[in-house]
Amino acid sequence: MNSQPAMRSRAVSPENSTNYIIELMVVFCLMGRMGFPGNLALTYGGERFLQLANYGSSFLQLVLIMLCSGSTLLEIRLIDLKRKYLPVYLMLLLMFALSLAVSANRGKQTTIILHFSITALFGLWLADNYEPKHLLELIYYAMIGIVIANLSTRFLFRAAGYHMDEGYGYTFRGLYAQKNGLGLALATGLTFQVTLLRMKRERGEGVSKTFWFVLLAQIYLLWISKATTAIFCCLVPILYHGFYGRLNAGRTGSDRGRIQWGVAYAVITVGFLFIAMTILPLFAPLLEAIGKDATLSERTPMWEKIIAFLTEHNTFTGYGLLQFWETPSALNALHTYYERNSWYRTMAYGAHSNLLEMWLDLGLVGVGAYFVTIIACFQDVKRLTRDEYILASVILLPLLISGLTDRIFTNENAQTLFFFVMLGMACRGRDRRREANRSRLRRRSTPEPLPERGQRP
Repeated sequence: MNSQPAMRSRAVSPENSTNYIIELMVVFCLMGRMGFPGNLALTYGGERFLQLANYGSSFLQLVLIMLCSGSTLLEIRLIDLKRKYLPVYLMLLLMFALSLAVSANRGKQTTIILHFSITALFGLWLADNYEPKHLLELIYYAMIGIVIANLSTRFLFRAAGYHMDEGYGYTFRGLYAQKNGLGLALATGLTFQVTLLRMKRERGEGVSKTFWFVLLAQIYLLWISKATTAIFCCLVPILYHGFYGRLNAGRTGSDRGRIQWGVAYAVITVGFLFIAMTILPLFAPLLEAIGKDATLSERTPMWEKIIAFLTEHNTFTGYGLLQFWETPSALNALHTYYERNSWYRTMAYGAHSNLLEMWLDLGLVGVGAYFVTIIACFQDVKRLTRDEYILASVILLPLLISGLTDRIFTNENAQTLFFFVMLGMACRGRDRRREANRSRLRRRSTPEPLPERGQRP
């Protein structure tokens, strides 16, 4: 069996001699979104070099989208819109329009929107042009570079790889600003690689020694990063993938046990915040007796004041996409909700809840559009192939878990990119439903041929 399925786009089919160049560009873009060159750039090239790498990666993504939108020069388009992605486009338009209307700094907001748009469109482009296994292989190649870079900060460039982390002391952070960022990146890569390994095993394909080295290196780096949430984010999708595989073992094309992830994501995200703010404090004595923290590492006191603030300020509109913490007037207004000597008065780094982050930035209108879009994209989950469903699941589960206690989206990080890859993959079910409806309409509208003379109708 061919280990590299053909891309879905005619312009980048395996017969095209430029296919490998395009895939090399894709791998480079994936590395950029996964954090490369990170602290290595800051150590040897400064902040400007890091910004140049980020802008270069965004520009390369835009070039890929344009070059692969057609097979001739006249067919090249800046944006190749697809009807099946209509819910995603509407969500983005609403978020962008809302952000521009309320942002205190429209120039910076426009820059954020441009970066976010390129990341979103590139994620949809990846989902549209690559089959799940092939896409996982490209992510694996990108992870080779990420693993080597992180190992170099561990053993060669230790000044870049370590820092003094508040509450944890001298900790390893690799390419990233904090150890949690390193843990999340490694957990994401490890989840994808284990998923790829299972897909290869199901097809009877072998794996190389390099594959095992990268896999073990990620486990090692994840272990020394001491990011417990990241380890949990990694284990849950891996275990779910194994459970789903056993449930459908030997059942070709089976959709047994599939979950409507859009509904599950909305219910769990909202339900977790509600439980944390209402029921969890009641069990504080019991949790403290077993060494657990009922405040979720001081998050719930922070969330209580943020919710109170949001119910009185810009409740429905927010302050602009990724703009709340960059708006001094809004931040100062939030600080007044805490006691004068509280350390919360100095916070300017995030709400540690993806739901609250979106509420701060986009208001309830944006939060509603976000949940409705995920639900709409996953409404035909049973029409996805097994590989499509598995890939969408292993992307969503880490985003769901990490989003409960941290922010997961920026305008250009890997989590944002994979979120839109997931939406694009899920929308394939919508596309198949529409095609099935068209086929039924054609059959109904096509008249049956009249019987020939002498034959019974």
